Amino acid sequence: MVNPCAPGAPSLATLGCSKILVTITDKDEFKDRDILYYESVKRSEWQGQVELFEGGDEAHGFQIFKPETDRAKHMIKRLASFLV
Repeated sequence: MVNPCAPGAPSLATLGCSKILVTITDKDEFKDRDILYYESVKRSEWQGQVELFEGGDEAHGFQIFKPETDRAKHMIKRLASFLV
């Protein structure tokens, strides 16, 4: 596994895509790392579009375990619209 934010890591400016959607939730144990990644991409010379989606007061992967909730439906719709 590579830490893209570590000193000496390859430049994020060379990412091979045109857009990135970083999703976070308030109870996600990876929230701080995800925000660091989002901010690192924004600061890089990458020419694509990076977005941050905040899913609210939920845990990591909530949309998989509770897909019937309004927040999960909102996140799933956002993910789907990002892919098209």
